[in-house]
Amino acid sequence: MSLLNVSNLAKYFGNRCLFSGLDFDLAKGQRLAVVGRNGEGKTTLLRILAGELPPDEGSVHLARGASLGYLSQDLVESKNAVLDEVILSRKELWELRDKLRELEKRMSSPDVEDGILDQYGRAMARFESLGGYEIEHKAAAILTGLGLPRQAWDIPVSALSGGQKVRVSLAKLLLREPDVLILDEPTNHLDIAGVEWLEEYLQRYPGGVILVSHDRYFMDQLAHKVIEIADGKASLYRGNYSSYLEQKQAALRKQEQDYERQQEFVEKTRAFIQKWKANARRTGQAKSREKVLERLEMVEKPRKEKRTFKAGFDGVSRSGKEVLVLTGLTKSFPQKDLFRDFFCLILRGERVALVGENGCGKTTFLECIQGLRDHAGEVRWGPNVKVAYFSQDLDSLSDENTVLEEIRGLAGTPEEARDALGRFLFSGDDMEKKVRNLSGGERNRLSLLKLVLSKPNVLLLDEPTNHLDLPSKEALEKALLDFPGTVIFASHDRYFIDQIATRLFVFQNSEIRDFRGNYSAWKQTIARIGTEASTGGDAREGLETRTGPVTGTHPAGVGRIAGETPSGQAGCHRGQRARAGSAAEKKRREQDEADTELERNLAGLAELEDEIKTLEEREKQLAAVLSNPESYREARALPWKEWGETRARLKELYGYWEELQS
Repeated sequence: MSLLNVSNLAKYFGNRCLFSGLDFDLAKGQRLAVVGRNGEGKTTLLRILAGELPPDEGSVHLARGASLGYLSQDLVESKNAVLDEVILSRKELWELRDKLRELEKRMSSPDVEDGILDQYGRAMARFESLGGYEIEHKAAAILTGLGLPRQAWDIPVSALSGGQKVRVSLAKLLLREPDVLILDEPTNHLDIAGVEWLEEYLQRYPGGVILVSHDRYFMDQLAHKVIEIADGKASLYRGNYSSYLEQKQAALRKQEQDYERQQEFVEKTRAFIQKWKANARRTGQAKSREKVLERLEMVEKPRKEKRTFKAGFDGVSRSGKEVLVLTGLTKSFPQKDLFRDFFCLILRGERVALVGENGCGKTTFLECIQGLRDHAGEVRWGPNVKVAYFSQDLDSLSDENTVLEEIRGLAGTPEEARDALGRFLFSGDDMEKKVRNLSGGERNRLSLLKLVLSKPNVLLLDEPTNHLDLPSKEALEKALLDFPGTVIFASHDRYFIDQIATRLFVFQNSEIRDFRGNYSAWKQTIARIGTEASTGGDAREGLETRTGPVTGTHPAGVGRIAGETPSGQAGCHRGQRARAGSAAEKKRREQDEADTELERNLAGLAELEDEIKTLEEREKQLAAVLSNPESYREARALPWKEWGETRARLKELYGYWEELQS
């Protein structure tokens, strides 16, 4: 059954055509991704589908009785507590819950009013049919999955950060479960765990889903169809994102071949006409071929891909082999340890990804190793190291400068500065824009250009793909793969991590695990650990917690400011090594205990979920009895006590479950 039908859709801004001739259907269980460069019209298309904008041509038809929900980038503003705000998205259930509580109070009085039991039974039946018993648990599970912890649920929505408010909006939409779900950049502000939870949720979603995303793995896992908006056209491809890329390249190659063959045919035909049209004996053939050309349906010349920025790193000096040594690095706050006693040696040419949930300490780690935050432990940079730092806040930019002024001191002559800006897609009037007037993507590109012009041999990057469209991400990936130096970066983009990283630092439970490989390899290892933990195998094989002493000769000097080159040459003292070894042994014992505890928790979680499932089934049985008007003929025999005890026990178990999941 088609939930949404789109026919011959078109939208124009002035003389510019964003897209035209778009046709598609969306059925139950289908998921469609919309892709295109920034500014091509993706969000405009979503707003038309959601009914917020009218199309200039064509129609959008939602099936009779079907509901539609749209996640925009607008922030929700409310004084309600987070959990209440999410549950309020199911308004009828909220009102029924309040009504049942009021009726329960009235039923507890010595003189029960006539008809109140009947009212309660009808309200209970409606509440149960709408899934009222599960609603709070569902809301809690969604908030937990999206990375809003239990301690945030009682906070007013108005007190949350912008990213947290977006997650509340997404949670409200998921709890409503509309037939058609339209999502504009749903993975923004989610960490990797949140993105993977949302993936799994949407894979089970019974309705239709239309989404815009710059997350390639996310689209690969979800999309059945892909709409590409480019150069005023909207093209539909069947399959996921990778399939779309293959089909697009195959179609482009075929178009190029057809165009070249046709041009060759046209050239030969015109040459024949030119040669023989004045010849009395062959003029008929020439005229015949003229008619062939007139009737010929011309193949459109393949359009060149739009330019993307070129982030090549030229003139990079060579650092020493040993780039960075961390000895017992520790960072704690009064209420929380971010990471403790971390030891590592990073060599020239390594590309290390920092991976972990929001708030685990990745940005703080990058700041600590630059000397921008105080910390315990020792940070030693190697010889000839030149560090450059890309902050996700883009705070290296001065809002009052023009784009040209922002880089003039780094790029040499004004002409060289303009050439450099041109390579990063700033041209003409763009160079005279104030930095404060730039879009997020433009600010990102300008920050990356400043990074390139500083000619570092060590890059520290904090979420460098934020605000970049897919072609720009690919350009950055290519530049980093060609970069001859060392890269340490934090990112939530799994595809980007897989392409770039040779090593992961995984932040978990106030510790950092050092893993050799990319993100996909890490996930495979974690899956194997889960399997072996459940079957009694060695769940720790393949993982490494870097708490031991580093070896070799380690250069002294701590890099305190981005771009500063530390100096000095000294080895680690034997006393330091002995203390590091002792600390490492202690940490290994602690890690063994932690892994054993993890195995116990996994087993306990399975038992807990079994008990929850049994109690939920019993709760439904009791609810059926209590919602049946026939049951009230023997009101004293109603299982009120068991129902209350079951609900209380379930609430307790849900709390345990949330603790084990966090």
